[in-house]
Amino acid sequence: MTLKQREIFKELRLAMMAGQYSNLSKKEKLIYKNAFKNGYKLAHKHIKKNREYKPRKIINYQFSNINPSIVEAVINRVCVRYEIHKKTLLGKCRTQDVVRARNIIHNILNDKYNMNLTNIGRYFGQDHTTVLHSIQMKAKKERFWGPEQTIWNEYLDLIN
Repeated sequence: MTLKQREIFKELRLAMMAGQYSNLSKKEKLIYKNAFKNGYKLAHKHIKKNREYKPRKIINYQFSNINPSIVEAVINRVCVRYEIHKKTLLGKCRTQDVVRARNIIHNILNDKYNMNLTNIGRYFGQDHTTVLHSIQMKAKKERFWGPEQTIWNEYLDLIN
C-alpha cells in the first residue's frame, strides 16, 4: 500500500467514524468497501491458521500418583525434625520456621516422588503456583536456599 493509498484510507475511516459515509464519492465508497473485504479475509485467514493445535509430548517424565501414607510420613518426619505441630504446618501460618518446613516438604515430594504441583498444593490447601514458587526458590538458591544456609544439609538428610 502506497503512502497516498494509506492517506485516502485513513480519511475514509475518519469519515466513516464521523458518520459521513453518505458524503463520500462512488470511488471512495468502493475503496472503503474493498479495503474492508480484504481486511476481513486476511483476519479470517490468520485466525484459521492459528487454530491448529499440535499437542506436545513430555518425554521421560512421569507424574506419579503417590500413596497418601508416604505424604503423611514425609510430613510427620519434617514435623518431628523441626518441632512443628502438624496442624500448624497444614494451616495458614506464615512464620519463617513453618514456611521453611513447608518449602522442604514441597521440594521432597516434587524431587524424590515426582508428585505434581497441584496434588502437593492440595495437601496444604495451597495453589500450585505457591508450590512452584517453593521449588523455584530452591533452583535459584534464593531466600532459605542460599549457599550459606543450613537447609541444604537438612534437605539431604530428610531425602535419605
